[in-house]
Amino acid sequence: MPVGTTSSYFPSIGAKARPAAARNDARNVEEVSKMLHHPLRRPLTAIAAAMACIAAVLTGATMPETAEATPKPVLRTRTWTPAEITLNSTVSYPDSYRDVDVSATFTGPNGQTLTAPGFWDGGTTWRIRFSPPVSGRWQYSTRSSDSANTGLNRQQGTILAADYAGGLDIYRHGFLRSSANNRYVTYADGKPFFWLGDNEQSALAGTKLNESNDPRFASQFKGIVDTRATQGFNVIWTETFANNGRPSNEGGPAWLDSTFGTLNPGFWQSVDQRIDYIAAKGIVTALAMGVGSSLTDSTKGQTPEYVRLARYMAARYAAYPVVWLTAQEFDQPANCISCWQQVAKAFHDADPYRNLTSLHQFPIFAGGGVEFRNETWYGFVALQEGHNRVDSVTDYWLKEYALSPARPVVEAEANYEGIDVFWDNHAIVQTWQTRESAWKARVGGVAGSQYGAAGVWWTCWDAQSTDTNCQLFGSTPWYEGLFLPGAEQMGHLKSFFTSLRWWELAPAPDAITWAGDAPTGSQQAFASSNPRRSTTVVYYPHRLDGGQAYGGTLIGLPNGAYQLSWFDPRTGRYRAAGSVTVTRGNTALPPQPSAGDDWVLLIRASARQL
Repeated sequence: MPVGTTSSYFPSIGAKARPAAARNDARNVEEVSKMLHHPLRRPLTAIAAAMACIAAVLTGATMPETAEATPKPVLRTRTWTPAEITLNSTVSYPDSYRDVDVSATFTGPNGQTLTAPGFWDGGTTWRIRFSPPVSGRWQYSTRSSDSANTGLNRQQGTILAADYAGGLDIYRHGFLRSSANNRYVTYADGKPFFWLGDNEQSALAGTKLNESNDPRFASQFKGIVDTRATQGFNVIWTETFANNGRPSNEGGPAWLDSTFGTLNPGFWQSVDQRIDYIAAKGIVTALAMGVGSSLTDSTKGQTPEYVRLARYMAARYAAYPVVWLTAQEFDQPANCISCWQQVAKAFHDADPYRNLTSLHQFPIFAGGGVEFRNETWYGFVALQEGHNRVDSVTDYWLKEYALSPARPVVEAEANYEGIDVFWDNHAIVQTWQTRESAWKARVGGVAGSQYGAAGVWWTCWDAQSTDTNCQLFGSTPWYEGLFLPGAEQMGHLKSFFTSLRWWELAPAPDAITWAGDAPTGSQQAFASSNPRRSTTVVYYPHRLDGGQAYGGTLIGLPNGAYQLSWFDPRTGRYRAAGSVTVTRGNTALPPQPSAGDDWVLLIRASARQL
C-alpha cells in the first residue's frame, strides 16, 4: 500500500494513526453490518459469518483481511492548505522525471472534481499535493501513464478537510483570482487583495536557509521574509533559475549534470522549505523559472523541456498560494516569445486551482511590452518601468489601463531602491524615485506594485560579494538593503489605500484642471476617484524644477460638504487640510505643504453623502 500522510508542513492539523485494536474493532463492526444485510439466498452462511464477527467484537479478535477490507489512506487538512499523498512506485525507471506521469482526481463533498498532477521526489517516491477549496470529505483516485505500476495507478484514499481557523487571509479567503471587471486581484471568495510585493529573485537558490551573517537573524532567508512580512508585503517574487546555469541550494544543484539533464529532487526539496515558509507567513509566492533569455530562436528546440519543467513546478507548488510569473523579461528582443507563451500556458493548464499566470516583461521603452490579453490563461500584466526612470502617469500607466480587454496590471519592476544603474552613468536610484513610481502606478490604475531594494532583490551576502549581480548593481549587503527607507514607505502606501475602498478607485484624468505654472510631463499631478466621486485621491509629485507649489481646481464633484486631508507618503502621517462646501461642482485645490516633496491629498464627502 502507498503511504498517505498529512502534509509535513502543517503538523498541527495532522491526525494521529488509530491504534491497531481500534482499527480492528471498526473493521469488525463494518463486517457485522455487511453480514446482517447478506442476501437470503445464503442465510446459513450469512448468519454464521455474522455470529463470528459478533464474537470477534466481543473477544477483541481480529477478522481475517480481505481485499474489500484493506484500509485506504485518510489524510486530514484545512481548507486551502496542502495535504500530501505519498506513492511508492513498484517499478524503477531509468529517468523517473520523464518516463512516467502521475495525477489524482479529487471528488469533493458536493460532487465537484479537481485533477492535480503528481511529481517524482527521488527513488521510487512520487507525491501529489492537494489543497481543498471547500471543507468536507474529498475522495481521490490516482492515475499513472504506466497502468501496470500498481504503486502509482488506481490508488485511492480520503482527505478530510476542516475549515481553516487561523488568521491568515490567504487561507481564510482562498487563492488569488482576477476581479469580475479584471481591474484588480481578489481572493477566491471575492474579497479584494491589495497587492504589495517584494522582489527577491535569488531567494530560492542564492540565499542561505540555515546561516546568517547578521546577529539579528539565525537564517538569512527567514530574516528577509520575516522582515518583509512585518513591513506589510504580501507577495514575494522569486525564481528557481532551473532553466539556466546550475543554480544550487542546500539540496545541491537543480540538475546533477547539464541543464535539463538529470533532475535533482534535493534541490526542489530545499525550494519546498522556502516556499512553505513564505506561505506560513500568509505571503503569496510569485514564481518564475528564471531569465527569459535562456529560450531564444536558436534554442527553441528545447521548448518541450521547458514545458515539462513548468508542469513539474506546477505539480510541486500549485497547492500553495502562488501566481506564475513564468519567466523574467520573456520578451527581450531575440527571445522566443511564442515558446514562452507555450510554457506559460503549461503552468496554467497543469494547475488545478487556476492560479493567476503571467509573463514578466522587458521594459517597453527598450523593446518589450508583449501582452497576451486575449488569451484565457493570461491572468495579469507583469509590467516593467525600468530603473532610474521618471515616467508620466498619462503616458505609461494610464495607457496600460486603457488597453482592451482589461486585465489587472502589476508594476512588477520599477526603480529598485539604491541600485547602481551601471548602464546609465552609474546613477543610484533614489528613494523618491522608488516611492514616486509606486504612487503614480496606483493612481494610474494598477492592481499592484512590486518593490525592490539593493542587496535584497538579488541577495548579496556582504559588501565583498563576488556575485556578478552584486558587483554590477552595487555592493549593498542584504542586511542593509533590507532596511532602506523605501520599504517602510511602501507600507505607508498600503495603509493609506487599505483604509479606503481602494478597489473602487479608477484613474480620473479629467477630475482636475491645473494652473498654468503647474508641472507637466513626468511630474504632473494625477487623481483617481470612485464612481460616485465621494472619494478622490490626488498625488502631487515633487517639483523637479524648484518651482512653487501646485495650483488647480477639482472639477465635477457632486454638491455637498467635503473633508480634505494631506497624507505624507514618507512618514505615513495625516494632517488636516480643511473642509469645503461644493455648490457648483468645483473647488480650488490647496497647494501641497512643500513643493520640494511629494504629497497625497485625500478628498472625502461627509458621512451623510457617503
